[in-house]
Amino acid sequence: MPETLTLPNTPKIHLARYLAQGKDDTPCAPVEVTAPTAVTVAHPVKLTQNTVNGLDSWLLEAPQQVTTIDVPAGFQADTPIVLRGPATGGGVIQIHVGEDAHVVLQERWQADGDVLGVGVWLTADAGATVDWLTYDAFIAPVAVVQRTVDLGAGTTLNWTIAGFSHNSGASLATVNLNGLGAHATINVGVLASGRQHVGYVTAVTNQAQKTVGHINQHGVITDKAHLIFNGIGHIVKGARGSDAQQENRVLMLNQDARGDANPILLIDENDVTAGHAASVTRVDARQMYYLMSRGLQEALAKRLVIRGFLEAGLGEIADPELKQELFDTIDETLVNADA
Repeated sequence: MPETLTLPNTPKIHLARYLAQGKDDTPCAPVEVTAPTAVTVAHPVKLTQNTVNGLDSWLLEAPQQVTTIDVPAGFQADTPIVLRGPATGGGVIQIHVGEDAHVVLQERWQADGDVLGVGVWLTADAGATVDWLTYDAFIAPVAVVQRTVDLGAGTTLNWTIAGFSHNSGASLATVNLNGLGAHATINVGVLASGRQHVGYVTAVTNQAQKTVGHINQHGVITDKAHLIFNGIGHIVKGARGSDAQQENRVLMLNQDARGDANPILLIDENDVTAGHAASVTRVDARQMYYLMSRGLQEALAKRLVIRGFLEAGLGEIADPELKQELFDTIDETLVNADA
């Protein structure tokens, strides 16, 4: 990692410590992509990508399998383009969405290994709409993930991030609203268990006028896990008429669980709207009493409360099979925690 490049802002997350361990250097398969023939998929030897910070450099260092996806202008499809990470190892992905295209992306990772690095860069041109579901279920003990999005004028991003991994590490989601009227909504739902120490940084920068960035993060913690949510909304000088809102909620299930919810607003312009909410709490005893008074066992009542809590972060998932898979994972994790 070049010393001349600084690391991104990750409050309370020990990013430098993770990067010092070094990525896995065992060759792995590239990301598997299922897409219509109109979409161009390639696996070049090297990715041409600007490095903004030291994490970019760390992710792009060999060995990393490279995947590029080009969605042509005017492309319209409700069938998702499916991206599946390899069984072991990380990788880097570059996605370009052309003007006025409407694309549905489904990205899934269940990789094993030691220290994984995953980098995704997405650029959407003017008028494009991107519906993106990210499902992280890493098995490796450490994973460092950075996804960066640049949106042009009049674009719309609807992004759901489901974090159901077993790893420690960091997950960074950065959205730059570069064009007039760009709009982004990022919903994050995380279940942390065991001895995980994992941090999420979801950052939206309103660069252009009349842009809208909304962050909604909900996390549940069990066992001795530690979950950190950082929400960063930044409206730069000149981005008049913009809106930055965020909500960060953490639910802890026992005394050993630790949670942090850190809302950060950086406002450099007057003619804007912005707001935030944050909470770190335990299961609501009143909700539990209500459900148990109607005949539900305590374990089942707790699962229903937690499902409802995470639904706020995962409610945009349209695939019923995938949503059921996530809820099955929730139930399995809670059963193990209660054992």
